[in-house]
Amino acid sequence: MELAIVKFFGQLGAGWIDPVAIFISSNTLLGILGIIITAYFLIWDKKNGKRIAIAAAIAVGLHFLISEGFFKYFLPEFDLFRLRPYLAHPGELIGLGKLNTSASFPSSHMAYILSLSTIYAYYYRKFLLPAAVFALFMAFARIHNSMHYPSDVLAGAILGALYGIAAIKISKKYVKKDI
Repeated sequence: MELAIVKFFGQLGAGWIDPVAIFISSNTLLGILGIIITAYFLIWDKKNGKRIAIAAAIAVGLHFLISEGFFKYFLPEFDLFRLRPYLAHPGELIGLGKLNTSASFPSSHMAYILSLSTIYAYYYRKFLLPAAVFALFMAFARIHNSMHYPSDVLAGAILGALYGIAAIKISKKYVKKDI
């Protein structure tokens, strides 16, 4: 079933969709967006900016420790990993963008995006809609590019939201309001 979904999304690549999906999936873009948005809050939000920046740093740290460290590098040492769709089905799928060969599960892109989006939307409800739209584009792009199965994307989104929630709780508990 998941392979059929990846194939369906992959065939939607006529015209402008492929380059947009590749662009949205760029690690450089994601890093720059995270830095710019967090810096914006840090500089212009005198009330919550520092708490948002600290929560973002905690969330990204959790993401790299768990999604990248545990799932992508620790578990594969014990042959507990899932091949990316384009690697598992080379005759049927073509990978687009940076052809990562790390484990497919979970989607690190989704975990990263949802971890930061959860924090930003918690403090600014107006951020919820653009964050949700960007997350949906990212989910589409990761499946369309044959980098992930739908369950990888869903797991990454859930993990990312949990990282964001944990980071908010930690920053509220341990960071003074007047920093």
